[in-house]
Amino acid sequence: MNGRFKSVRNAISSVGFICGLLTVAEQAQAAEIHLVTENYPPFNFMKDGEIVGLGADQVREIMVRENIEFTMEILPWSRAFWLAENRKNHCVFTTAYTPARAETFAWISPLGGAELFLIKKAGSQIPSDLGEIVGKFSVGTQRSDYAEYVLKTQGFSSLDYFDDVETVIRQLVQDRLHLAAISSMTFHTLVQQGVEIEVVHGFGDIIGNALACNPETDEALLKRMQNGLDSIIRDGYQAEMLKKYTGAASVSALTGEN
Repeated sequence: MNGRFKSVRNAISSVGFICGLLTVAEQAQAAEIHLVTENYPPFNFMKDGEIVGLGADQVREIMVRENIEFTMEILPWSRAFWLAENRKNHCVFTTAYTPARAETFAWISPLGGAELFLIKKAGSQIPSDLGEIVGKFSVGTQRSDYAEYVLKTQGFSSLDYFDDVETVIRQLVQDRLHLAAISSMTFHTLVQQGVEIEVVHGFGDIIGNALACNPETDEALLKRMQNGLDSIIRDGYQAEMLKKYTGAASVSALTGEN
């Protein structure tokens, strides 16, 4: 009888030990941040098998400094955005802050800023006066991109949606779109690469970029990520990344803003 009770006791102890291991594993999994982004140079892009860029390098440095386990993945923007909206401990970058998105995410900011440019293929005869453009020409943008919000507030209704900025630009230069809406930083990167595009209109305001996390993400992790971002701003790392990927010392140097 005692042997039987001993066996049962050992079995219970073993189950308890296994459950303890599972609890530890679950806690480790819960502590991990899943970072999702898009292919959108110079903010985020693949180089030699690694995700790099103005946004990606900053976010990686934040995680390293705060000793936070993370994964990082490039996806179509709409999918990346959806994951951060719907999955705990998922964060999407580089995400523009807008009033419409304010309550959707927990924000780690600022990762920098950029102006939204309305562009055309170089040599196109499309006018630069917004009054002559709105409602008369098609504008390409990405699904779920902040450009949609800005364009709609300006009265644009004929919008064509694509999965990534490369497709938007390809459609534009192949005369399948009249106009496209992209970040000012991306515009300057493309021009440096020899892509023949021109600015039609700059919308003026500098839109703040951020790491946007699911609001159910662990509060302690959110605080650590913000501390990490504050740190890289304070010691000049963010400014170094801006210069590395754009050649500019400030966002205003790229947008013409003072």
